[in-house]
Amino acid sequence: TEDVLDRRATIQRESFYFSNADRRDTLLVDINIWTEDVALGDLDGDGDLDIVCGIRAENRLVWFENVSASTLEFKEHRIEIDGGSTGGFNMAYADLNSDGRLDIVVPVGSALGQGIAWIEQPESPAASWRFHTIGTMMPDLLVGFTIADINQDGHPDIMGGSYSRGARDEDGDIGVDGALGRIAWYENPGKPDTGWTRHDVSRRKRGMFDKFIARDMDGDGDIDFVSTRGNSDPYDGVFWLEQVRTDKPVVSFERARENDSEEVAIPKNRR
Repeated sequence: TEDVLDRRATIQRESFYFSNADRRDTLLVDINIWTEDVALGDLDGDGDLDIVCGIRAENRLVWFENVSASTLEFKEHRIEIDGGSTGGFNMAYADLNSDGRLDIVVPVGSALGQGIAWIEQPESPAASWRFHTIGTMMPDLLVGFTIADINQDGHPDIMGGSYSRGARDEDGDIGVDGALGRIAWYENPGKPDTGWTRHDVSRRKRGMFDKFIARDMDGDGDIDFVSTRGNSDPYDGVFWLEQVRTDKPVVSFERARENDSEEVAIPKNRR
């Protein structure tokens, strides 16, 4: 059966819960501050699952190496980063440069909305990881993202969403240069340490798009996305984005609702 990772936290102690149909085990890990995001992945490529944690208040990442095949036993390591920093508010994992090692897509810095980057895993995860900037949604506060090969060219792309500011129960007077709710994806150029291209999908008042799951929802062979929207009463909930292919690039976004919060243009001086 598949294991599930959950967590419960106080300021001084983090509890990781591993559960499946057969048992529920608990691992207590001493950490100095509350973590923001935790995820499972075979970070060191030894065939078992490790844990990566983002500690936003200290603007750093740590990983817990799985050192036992029979019991819950982990060894803590700090992830040293060369050329940037991240608090790991959200994280996603893939081998972006095809070197056989798991890389991590992360937010830039500890404050929300500065952009996203990826950190390149070195030959040994104990060495410094190289920081590569991917892009921003400025002035919108990019927060949520996931990895998928959206255009099916063999290279992992990134779908992301932002948090809006301003009133949450009405559109308010926030303008084009304010932080709004945007959905966009970043196209991998093939060499991920070079410039990624951002493709904007939608931008509107009253929207917080912070979770994306890649699925072919309609069985047509391309990647769609299931997403969540919050803080936009009465439009909160779960929705899905259908990918529609055309022979030539077109600007197109068909919304499902007759009524929605106000759509806003992309600032021309912000790319």
